[in-house]
Amino acid sequence: MSGVGRSTEADYESVPVEAYGLAMLKGMGWKKGEGIGRTFKQDVKPIEHQLRPKGLGLGADRSAIKDLEPSKRRRPPKPGEEPAKEEELVMAPGGCVLVESGAHKELYGKIEGVDADNARVVVKLAIGGKTATVSQYGVKLVGRKEYEKYSKDLSRLSKAHKDKQKEKERQRLEEKDKSSSSNKVKHKSSERGEAKDERKRKHRESSQDRDKPPVKEARQTSAPPSWLQRDLKVRFIDKAFKGGRYYNSKMRVEDVLTPFTCVCRTEEGRLLDDVKQDMLETIVPKGEHDAVMVVLGEQRGQVGRILQRDKNKCRAMVQLDRYEEKLFTLDYDSICYYVGASDH
Repeated sequence: MSGVGRSTEADYESVPVEAYGLAMLKGMGWKKGEGIGRTFKQDVKPIEHQLRPKGLGLGADRSAIKDLEPSKRRRPPKPGEEPAKEEELVMAPGGCVLVESGAHKELYGKIEGVDADNARVVVKLAIGGKTATVSQYGVKLVGRKEYEKYSKDLSRLSKAHKDKQKEKERQRLEEKDKSSSSNKVKHKSSERGEAKDERKRKHRESSQDRDKPPVKEARQTSAPPSWLQRDLKVRFIDKAFKGGRYYNSKMRVEDVLTPFTCVCRTEEGRLLDDVKQDMLETIVPKGEHDAVMVVLGEQRGQVGRILQRDKNKCRAMVQLDRYEEKLFTLDYDSICYYVGASDH
């Protein structure tokens, strides 16, 4: 140096590049083992950054990298035998590998190239001679002896394939046996449950039948006879029809559709279709000259006139037009007010 506290160009040139930062700190008065700054006197160790291996994904376990490194146990040398030299396995062109994953699994090959940026290697397969690009974490480095012994052994592949197929078949059969056995148990239990439920149901029904008193057979009620005829004057007795609008009104039977349905005309001249017989009742006229028709019995359909009435017994003595010399005593229910032509 040319003077105290001054540095020359030669001084700077004598400091190596990797120590340039250290030299600057020393020039500013820093000493080894002391902190940096006036108030911060603690000596802090710098954080060393560990570079992530190329091709290793985020969240991957770094210990898995160690598993990729070959760890083959060597047998101890025999007496008088020179210790075998350990073969250095390097992930570099010319190295022998065994593919452990992917489409070329269990095939041997030699490394022809390494893509360090993407952590992939170009491998020439021993069987077939094809070149494949695989991840360096999907191959295993092997020695020359293992490569020469197994690289072209097709029986090894077929045997491994057969063993795998057998193992898969065995697992499939075991799962099938388990499922079938469980289904049998369920089926048997369900059958037992169903049989038990059936026995309970039969027992319950039989007990209910015993407890029930004997039911007498209901007598079949015969349908009421049909009495509808044209030109009868009747009374409407259905309260529900049309809200009771025609209840207790008189109307005329215009036409008979079926034995129990007809068409009626009201006193106002309105026609009512599909009127049922049970909505109507017969009317016995009060006048001496009013005609009646027999609606029930042997003389059904005959027209005549009432000669005498017995209100206590609800009977009437009727002279029919067809039988002028003969009189008939008929119930009120067997005759009805007739308003048709007199020559009927």
